[in-house]
Amino acid sequence: MDPVLLQKTLFALFLAIVTAIIVSKLRGKKFKLPPGPLPVPIFGNWLEVGDDLNHGNLAELAKKFGDIFLLRMGQRNLVVVSSPELAKEVLLTQGVEFGSRTRNVVFDIFTGKGQDMVFTVYGEHWRKIRRIMTVPFFTNKVVQQYRSNLIRAQTFARHAWEEEAARVVDDVKNNPEASTTGIVLRRRLQLMMYNNMYRIMFDRGFESEDDPLFNKLKALNGKRSRLAQSFEYNYGDFIPILRPFLRGYLKICKEVKERRLQLFKDYFIEERKKLARTKPPSNNELKCAIDHILDAQQKGEISEDNVLYIVENINVAAIETTLWSIEWAIAELVNHPEVQKKLRQELDMVLGKEHQITEPDTHKLPYLQAVIKETPRLRMAIPLLVPHMNLYDAKLGGYEIPAESKVLVNAWWLANNPAQWKNPEEFRPERFLEEESHVEPSGNDFRHYTIVLKPRA
Repeated sequence: MDPVLLQKTLFALFLAIVTAIIVSKLRGKKFKLPPGPLPVPIFGNWLEVGDDLNHGNLAELAKKFGDIFLLRMGQRNLVVVSSPELAKEVLLTQGVEFGSRTRNVVFDIFTGKGQDMVFTVYGEHWRKIRRIMTVPFFTNKVVQQYRSNLIRAQTFARHAWEEEAARVVDDVKNNPEASTTGIVLRRRLQLMMYNNMYRIMFDRGFESEDDPLFNKLKALNGKRSRLAQSFEYNYGDFIPILRPFLRGYLKICKEVKERRLQLFKDYFIEERKKLARTKPPSNNELKCAIDHILDAQQKGEISEDNVLYIVENINVAAIETTLWSIEWAIAELVNHPEVQKKLRQELDMVLGKEHQITEPDTHKLPYLQAVIKETPRLRMAIPLLVPHMNLYDAKLGGYEIPAESKVLVNAWWLANNPAQWKNPEEFRPERFLEEESHVEPSGNDFRHYTIVLKPRA
């Protein structure tokens, strides 16, 4: 490192420490803050708790400090919630007050400083994009249309999503390595998820795992996820004065972002625009999601950058999280043959041995429903959810929360706390047919985040 830059950085850090101590003593609004470990100037609790604030470590801190506690991470307040009652306050009762998203310098790069939907500030922009996205993604009528959209290349009638799942099963059966050396099932599941999502998004799919475009997308999306996750609790974000040390890292982030956005634009968005110009859709033809989004752009409701960053969100949030959940479900069934046997018996008894299961069939299968509930309870795809933030000073659990605090709900601990669940470490779907039979998808049980409806997930 340049000695001059190092000297300036150390001197500035010294001045900042002295200034922070003086300012904290002489002025500043007094808050009744949640309990937590004692912070030190500048670094806060970062030196004590480190940068591995995973759900397990935060659960241990909750045992020590209570259901709500505060960590001071450099210049940022981090509030952690670990009870169903407080989770309900954050996610529902005060969903508007805590409805914004915290961002850091890396997420600002990947989302164009909040031009997307997931990480934008809660307000008019978010409501507008949410409204635009409701039609292609969040209405039951459209979901059923996608499900019922028959694959034209097939000579027999199977629904698109169900056909994709059937192809996975067929491919595994026909792969000799599956019964000998073994296969990496994730690769085939990735292809299934990309095909399902890209069919909804762009009315496009990929033929095989060897498809060059599929592999390019997969590689860039994976690199983006790793770069963002590794920065989640980074010193350069907590202590801005140290950010010069991250120049190389941030340069890589910008390069990956530009390559991804250009790929989305060249291969998908521009192709769809060209198709719309040459072949306007008929009234009976199902519009894909990008058609609705481009319609909103043409009306002036959103910009071209908004379109790109919405596509960016979907490539990360919709594909990877669903894939993780499917992987965990398969892993738990493999590791619990008794559960697999009971599930097979239910399918054979209710549907018949030769019946290809469809989405409407799931409502006839209570044990399958229990397996679907139990998997994300024990193996949560996003155990701390997407972080929330209060734009203004707020109150929570009898404490005052300063404006722009990062608020984490430890959803994994809510679903794995022995005080709330019987033997939570066990994979036992039967719990949802016995002592937890009242827990329903339309319910309001905040111990199980995945089946609670909220203003902003």
